[in-house]
Amino acid sequence: MSLILDALRKMEQERRSRRGADQDLRPEVLRYRLAAQPKEPRRYPVAVIGGVVLLLAGVGAGFLLKGHAPQPVAEAPVAAPTPQAPVAVVPVAPAAPAAVAPPVAAATAAPPVPAPVPAAAPTVAPVVAAQAPAAVPQPVAQPSRKASRAAAAPSAPADLPQGALHEPAAVAGGAQDITISGIAYQDERRMRRAVLNGMLVGEGAEVGGARVLEIKETKVKLSRGGRVFEVPFSSGLQSR
Repeated sequence: MSLILDALRKMEQERRSRRGADQDLRPEVLRYRLAAQPKEPRRYPVAVIGGVVLLLAGVGAGFLLKGHAPQPVAEAPVAAPTPQAPVAVVPVAPAAPAAVAPPVAAATAAPPVPAPVPAAAPTVAPVVAAQAPAAVPQPVAQPSRKASRAAAAPSAPADLPQGALHEPAAVAGGAQDITISGIAYQDERRMRRAVLNGMLVGEGAEVGGARVLEIKETKVKLSRGGRVFEVPFSSGLQSR
């Protein structure tokens, strides 16, 4: 086709040149050439339309899926676990060891011995000191031998403290042969002393067959033949 067109164009040019026409055939030929060329289909509108269609399809599918999708269920708040009070741990007592069975030989136990009943203490009758009878005045004209011996006794022994000697006491009934010349009274019983019949004695000593049981501040307790009596000291000026 191009060769034919070229031949025609040349012929037209020669004809015009012959006629002396000054018209230029180039624009027409070019226009014709452009019109004779096949037009390529426009792809841009088709692509745009396809993209729009796909976009609409995607949006529609999304709406459909969203409409059919199950609604999310609101989760109920879970209550916090209640704190439990600490349980007191009770210490477990260790188990008692199992009792070991005694041997057969020791199985026969001896019969229980009855507890001894304490014997009642014998009632001791209180010893009542014999009341000393009134002092018997000695006759002045005939002084007894023992009174003279008591008067002739030494004034004071070497181991008695000062003021230990006192006036002779009256003779108690049943002990007329025992006279008290002085009493040295101390808080400690082992330190107490008395002058009986001119002899310095302590508790536990024997004078005139009588045993000295206790030396008091104003009298001396003695015992003779199972009878307890007291010999008083009348002056009361004993030393301590």
